[in-house]
Amino acid sequence: MKVIFNDNASCHRAKTVKTFLEERHIMSMSWSANSPDVNPIKNLRWKLKKMVHDTAPACKADLATAIRESWSEIDEEYCLSLVKSMPQRLKAFIKARGGTTKY
Repeated sequence: MKVIFNDNASCHRAKTVKTFLEERHIMSMSWSANSPDVNPIKNLRWKLKKMVHDTAPACKADLATAIRESWSEIDEEYCLSLVKSMPQRLKAFIKARGGTTKY
């Protein structure tokens, strides 16, 4: 069984989303939408944003190109490190009783 994490946003609670996940036997683990400290996607988004910013796109077309090129440069190891950090993130989050962590 596959597990996904969602932030309990209304779009993730929609009936169509729930049906889609159930039909594919995907379990959804939710937590508060106000818990960015444990969400590794924030780190990935930050890295992508920094890479795109560093290219200094001058127009919409340049921005689209910069996003595609930057995304293709993010290596698999970085993504795996974010996934592997989940146990530590969750421990830190629990220890902080839902408060801020180093993540």
